[in-house]
Amino acid sequence: MIAGLYTYAATALVAAALAAAGTWKVQEWRWKSKTTAEQLQREHVARVAEEARQSDAKQQRQFNDTTAGVHAATVASLSTQLGDAREKIATLSDRQCLGAGTVRMLNAIGAMPAHGVGLRATSSQLAGAPPAAAGSADDDPAAAEGAYASERDTATTIAICRSRYAEVSSQVNKILDIEEKRQQVAGSP
Repeated sequence: MIAGLYTYAATALVAAALAAAGTWKVQEWRWKSKTTAEQLQREHVARVAEEARQSDAKQQRQFNDTTAGVHAATVASLSTQLGDAREKIATLSDRQCLGAGTVRMLNAIGAMPAHGVGLRATSSQLAGAPPAAAGSADDDPAAAEGAYASERDTATTIAICRSRYAEVSSQVNKILDIEEKRQQVAGSP
């Protein structure tokens, strides 16, 4: 009877070992399937997030391109308006409008002072002294006695200033629109 007991005990131990191995294998399969599913889920979420980022970037580029096109059209329109204004200005009289002292004072605005602080030239112009509205090249008081700014000179300068102001204003507004759109995209989930 004891010999039979050992057989049963050995059989039970083998059965327990096989059950433990089977359980271990099943748990391994479950763990692998669970981690594989989690990995696939993470990859899917990352892929969707990357597609959303790319879509946002593409939309931002399209908006920037559209805004740049609108600004370019505005600048072209301003150039046309300035050309038309110059044609009309050419018909104005050469009558004195501003005296030599006033012209010198206005020409000094934006000129480089002795201590080196002045206005920057626009990117479309070379750096240096601003063009004089009227007066002599030397701009010395004795030579400028008879110098003056005519209605033509004054109107041309005003037209250029208004055109530049409109151009810069348009550019700043477009930059603000682009930044606002970028902030909206960055703030959205």
